[in-house]
Amino acid sequence: MSPWFFTALIYLFGFVGLASIGILPLRAWKALRSAFEGSLAPTARTASLVFIALMAAVALWADMQITIRIFKCLTESYCGPGVASGWAYLAMFGAVYFIFEVVVFVIQKINRAGTGSASSS
Repeated sequence: MSPWFFTALIYLFGFVGLASIGILPLRAWKALRSAFEGSLAPTARTASLVFIALMAAVALWADMQITIRIFKCLTESYCGPGVASGWAYLAMFGAVYFIFEVVVFVIQKINRAGTGSASSS
């Protein structure tokens, strides 16, 4: 793969990471609230809630760590070994947010499939 592809990918994830600084806590809250809704069995609801809560905690912990790095990058004279270290931090954050969204999507899809099969029987 060519260098322009990786550059474009870093910028893409960087912009996603920039937006997700505020979106991730809101999405984590909404994902946890959605785990309570629906007509799942109590065991499935508990498992879904625990898994989403664990994923939200990991994503928010990574959010905090990367946000601290970005803050230091913006306020100190040394940001990192390269000129684009700030973009690299934002791209890491964008990747964390992307993984969080994929996991929440899969869990919600499984929950919907579980409620569909439970209501049809």
